Amino acid sequence: MAASREARALHARARVADLAARFMAELGLNDHAQAKRKAARQLGLPEGHGMPSNEEIDAALAERQALFQPEEQSALLAGLRVQAREVMRAFARFDPALTGAVITGAISENSLIELEIAEDASKDFEQFLVNQGIAYKVQDRAARMAYLVYSEPTDVLVRLVNPGTRQALRLSLGRLEKLIAETDQ
Repeated sequence: MAASREARALHARARVADLAARFMAELGLNDHAQAKRKAARQLGLPEGHGMPSNEEIDAALAERQALFQPEEQSALLAGLRVQAREVMRAFARFDPALTGAVITGAISENSLIELEIAEDASKDFEQFLVNQGIAYKVQDRAARMAYLVYSEPTDVLVRLVNPGTRQALRLSLGRLEKLIAETDQ
């Protein structure tokens, strides 16, 4: 009985991950939590308990994109990584780190480039944006301050983080350049 209940829970979790990935790909949702809630509601499941992790949704999104749009996906990812490299070069004095879907490849045409900079650089960063004439909007994302920097072709989300709360999966500019070079070969 417990094994059956566990199997149903795992199946429901996978269904939510797949549907959330679909919403991210087709509707342009960039927020994992919002995609999970929407998927759970559509499937008639309770929100919160037993939901898939962001990594599970990213894996489902990457699988979906590889299945339905392999060439487009590869070109889009390469373009986002090149743009991320250029943005990181422009923001080099703030020692940005790349995070999120552009690293993992779990992207859609609506994905943002996500960077992290140290929290104590916020005033200098904001002044830098103003001095360079770079359009941005200050946002509060999950109780953390962030800047949405308007950029072409893809906008950039720059999160301010305390060094102790940095994302586990991060790339420095040097590591991103190495990844791009390896992919180009």
